[in-house]
Amino acid sequence: MSQKEFVKPVDLENPYRLFNLGGTVFLEVKEGDDIDVMPASWACPADYTKMSVVVDSTHYSRKILDKAEYFLLTVPGYGIRKELLYLGSVSKNGNPNKIQDSGLKFFNIEGCDFPLPEGCAAWALIKRIPEAHMEKNYDMFVGEIVKAWADSRVFSDNHWHLEKGPEELRSLHYVAGGHFYEIGKSVEVTL
Repeated sequence: MSQKEFVKPVDLENPYRLFNLGGTVFLEVKEGDDIDVMPASWACPADYTKMSVVVDSTHYSRKILDKAEYFLLTVPGYGIRKELLYLGSVSKNGNPNKIQDSGLKFFNIEGCDFPLPEGCAAWALIKRIPEAHMEKNYDMFVGEIVKAWADSRVFSDNHWHLEKGPEELRSLHYVAGGHFYEIGKSVEVTL
């Protein structure tokens, strides 16, 4: 049977879901002692050293991000899936204790003013590049990675090897509601 037999039209109510298979990240922002962490599925490299992330103007994180010079992006792992879902389901607008209530734990690392969430596979400190038009009209923020760290059990020699590390560090890929995919096996392709 040909693949053509399986190709069906997609409802245009949520067509972005066709292409929204990238890994979910945490966006962490802070202003003084005020810290917020939110999952973001619309984050991606803009080039080799720059990242973009979309943050709707209604999010608590956005009011901090609008003024921030830096933000943190991390790759949460399967082991903190409940914390990730909680942080994406509860706004700090309605619950000022959202981070504490989520159970997410943090650690500090020299050279970074942001506390790093535990249970992540990678962390990047990003210097925001203000782009007023993009931020206002498209809710898109861009920044330059100035420092980065990774858990060596799943990333070393500039390559991911998630399938060889602990399952709790495998990245999650958001679909909708509480539906995620956990990254699977690696595949080597040669010509």
